[in-house]
Amino acid sequence: MRLRHRTAAVALLLPLLGAACSASPELSGSDNSPDPGTSPSPSTTVPASSRPTTPPPVTPAPRPQGFPGDVAAGSVRWGASIGGNSDPARHESVAGEAMGLRRTFFQWKQRSGSVVSTARADLAAGRLPWVSVKPPSWAAVAAGSHDAEIDEMLRGLDALNGPVWLTLHHEPEGGGGVNSSDDPGGPTAWRGMQRRIRMRMTALKTDNIALAPILMAWTYDSRSGRNPADWWVDGIWDFVGIDHYQDSLSAPSVLNTTWSRMYGFVSAKGMKIAIGEWGNRGTDATSAAEMQAFYDFAVTSGRNGSQVIGLSYFDSNLNSPSGGWELFGQPLAKFRELIGSSRSISARSAG
Repeated sequence: MRLRHRTAAVALLLPLLGAACSASPELSGSDNSPDPGTSPSPSTTVPASSRPTTPPPVTPAPRPQGFPGDVAAGSVRWGASIGGNSDPARHESVAGEAMGLRRTFFQWKQRSGSVVSTARADLAAGRLPWVSVKPPSWAAVAAGSHDAEIDEMLRGLDALNGPVWLTLHHEPEGGGGVNSSDDPGGPTAWRGMQRRIRMRMTALKTDNIALAPILMAWTYDSRSGRNPADWWVDGIWDFVGIDHYQDSLSAPSVLNTTWSRMYGFVSAKGMKIAIGEWGNRGTDATSAAEMQAFYDFAVTSGRNGSQVIGLSYFDSNLNSPSGGWELFGQPLAKFRELIGSSRSISARSAG
């Protein structure tokens, strides 16, 4: 779990057409993830002399059209992560129905326990679960050293009664203002790990799990100093997850230049997008209108760029030194109103 350091951004209101509008705070790092319930497990770093080599890239089978939890044009999965994997009743008891999407965060030792039980409970309530797990050494995972543990998790998730979205190590690029990856293996080992997870899914013939990364929108902004290609693997993922924040109260839109750059990159790859975390400043009618505008962009997207199939708000104050993102005031009311929108879909619906 990392502290987030965010810098206020100058946001531009871009047309809601073509390759981009932008929604993340133009931030220098972004990991608000709570990793609740346990202290972060130390990475298992393999000494250089004995570190397994990352297997050579494999040519994956073409990804089929449609995937578990896919969304038809004109609809969106609308939801949130709440506190440290806290009770969705905060919103659902007021809205009178379940959110369509819930983001939760776990450590490796929770992979076959809390990961599976939480996903099961979400599906039973009508929410699509989007779980992320932080694994041991990326290079060791890529080399196959943790295949048995991966298979245990995959079998547990695949046996559930509904689709599950899965991410292995969200925001791997690094946060807290430090422009370095979360693991000594760097992007090469992370890409190898993503390939390995897909290989295990193929070997087990899973049909209930969609695999996606969760990357920072900031990575696609040249000011980050990162190369987005370092964190990209063709033909592995079902969709692309993005975390995006707007940290400036005076900015006129969540759809800003950082979003625009990310959206253009992913659109060129022909991939759908879901937002694993997002946040915006303010508690008044203007901020509520900005939330509505982001929602409207998602449900009308896909005509001139990537379709945005999910929006999960980061409704939490955890790990947010520039100020928490918990919903209050009119944006809170707007969020709950949109749970009940006819365009917001439940776990087993495709829209």
